[in-house]
Amino acid sequence: MDAETAWKDLTTRETQLRLHIIRSEEYLRHFDRDYKRQVFMLYLSIMLLLLFQSWFLYRTVGLTQWEIAMCVAGVGVLAILNCLLLIRTKMFLRRVNEAWIAPQEKIALDNLREERRQLTARTGTPKTA
Repeated sequence: MDAETAWKDLTTRETQLRLHIIRSEEYLRHFDRDYKRQVFMLYLSIMLLLLFQSWFLYRTVGLTQWEIAMCVAGVGVLAILNCLLLIRTKMFLRRVNEAWIAPQEKIALDNLREERRQLTARTGTPKTA
């Protein structure tokens, strides 16, 4: 088998395994649960941000405008960082979470990875099909 055919075969098998895993009932159940958890955390962080900003503005009656502006800017930066962290943690849902994969599927995935590593070592960089 030539290198191009080997790469095409390997890519096809990886795609089929990935689609099989993603369509499995257990994976979909885990995905749905984690997706709902991430959305809840996003809504909770927005609610807490609004609550603390409101409380902060209520408590800053005696401060100067410059101090209030600096505090609001600080809270805004923290809010943006909070949202970025939530988005980053949500990005893992696009990948197959290997903790959810059945043992036989994990073995098949590891075998494909090993085959990819060997093919890369033998032929060089992977071919894109």
